[in-house]
Amino acid sequence: MLVGIILASWLIIIWIYFLWSRRRYYKIAWQLRGPIGLPFIGLGLQMMNPQTFLNYMAGLSHKYKAPFISWMGTKCFLYVNDPQTVEQIFNSSHCTNKGDFYRFMSSAIGDGLFTSSSPRWQKHRRLINPAFSRQILCNFLPIFNAESEVLLDKLQMEGVQNGKSLEIYQILKKIVLEAACQTTMGKKMNFQHDGSMAIFEAYNGVTEVCVKRMLSPWLYPEFIYRWSRLFDRQQKVVGVLIGFVEQVYRISLLSTVLAFIHINWQLLQPAVSVVGVDDWDANMPLEQHHYQKQHEQQQQHQLGTKSKSIFIEQVRDHVERGQQMSWQDVRDEANVIIAATFETTSTALYFTILCLAMHPDYQDKVHDELRAELPQSGDITMDQLERLTYTEMAINESMRLFAPVPMVLRRAGQDLQLRREDGNYVIPMGTQIGIDIYNMQRDVRVWGPLAETYNPEAHFGCNSATRHAFAFVPFTKGLRMCIGYRYALMLMKLLLAKIFRSYRISTDARLEHLLVKGNISLKLKEYPLCRVGRR
Repeated sequence: MLVGIILASWLIIIWIYFLWSRRRYYKIAWQLRGPIGLPFIGLGLQMMNPQTFLNYMAGLSHKYKAPFISWMGTKCFLYVNDPQTVEQIFNSSHCTNKGDFYRFMSSAIGDGLFTSSSPRWQKHRRLINPAFSRQILCNFLPIFNAESEVLLDKLQMEGVQNGKSLEIYQILKKIVLEAACQTTMGKKMNFQHDGSMAIFEAYNGVTEVCVKRMLSPWLYPEFIYRWSRLFDRQQKVVGVLIGFVEQVYRISLLSTVLAFIHINWQLLQPAVSVVGVDDWDANMPLEQHHYQKQHEQQQQHQLGTKSKSIFIEQVRDHVERGQQMSWQDVRDEANVIIAATFETTSTALYFTILCLAMHPDYQDKVHDELRAELPQSGDITMDQLERLTYTEMAINESMRLFAPVPMVLRRAGQDLQLRREDGNYVIPMGTQIGIDIYNMQRDVRVWGPLAETYNPEAHFGCNSATRHAFAFVPFTKGLRMCIGYRYALMLMKLLLAKIFRSYRISTDARLEHLLVKGNISLKLKEYPLCRVGRR
């Protein structure tokens, strides 16, 4: 009896201490009232259903005055869906770290820029920034143009010649992943021809694993998760990705060494060949021989340095120079960059094509611009891409309606002063912050009566209403803006230009009938079929 009383007393003391240690969370929850949720799980049950979660949060934002406080499990959760508060969060040095749920992604694909926290994130961002400069991105245009031709061949063969209605999302995902592998790792995979399908399935599967764990609270504890079937699947797909990155890295290192040896061997040769060598032309002047040799050496040097434009070659230099990056860091960053590009860019590209297919009038305007600014065929240059203003408007409008990443999670690294119309509030350190990009970009209070319609001119045209700078944030903004946003826009514009310059896409789907799912990247419950025809 005495033991039971002592045990109960200790449990009460521990519970009181737990509540006392969290008193600042309860204070802010009292000030910024929102839905309380169930004990211990908060809004966990609503989070577990991605098909209804975004609509559920939209309803709460109208019932309660955002930003408001709720609970995710036992964690204090600040919900944000207004541009003014979003600006404060994205520009705050106290909110650069991602939310705690991203640890599931880092444990699966590695701790890269998308998931890492400061100071690691700041250090790697500084080292990786040059790999996404405008000059480097221009070097990717030949890859993008080549992959666009593969895409056109696929549409021509399956959509036009065979007359089939296509589920184009899977086709686009393979094209985007192909481009990401080449620009990141320097390796062509031939996904469209069923080559290297294990790599495609691995990148496809790793995000599914992460989402399933996020939506399964009983799998949050690591010791429980490691005994689950989901962990076994994670190990399989991650093993494939690790093997792929390490193999490409070894190939890259070997090719660089061979190129270095070849270049230096060429440089050691005399500038003028000796009489009797096969390539000597007795009728050629001596100065011309010298010029030809110099030109050949310059070409060899360019071939040796060309690979420096790809990501893995840039960061490998940091490893070799000892600039605070290890091979493990390189592998993690490469995996994260490819996975993030694969998910977000293919999603944004697909929804743009689908929106234009559902709105043929706007598709015709895109085609008119392409016909005016681009030649009938051939590769597209950077200057030509930059002149495609209406095409960019069409992309922005689709990303407004269908945010590629519907919700972003941040964590308050220190106490945060939050301004709201009715006063200032202190958000305690450790609070999880959910920025609802999807619903903010569809809010009639921000975008007006046409907020839920597809109308590029009304929302991004020269005569459109002036809105808050943080009302449209598909790649986020502020201190932790997506490093690859220029890459994504360039790839999307080029692929769209190639498609709609030659083809017309149509569908029977309607905007109001699409059912979205709020995963890491936006998904549809069902992907409608599209018809492809030559113009």
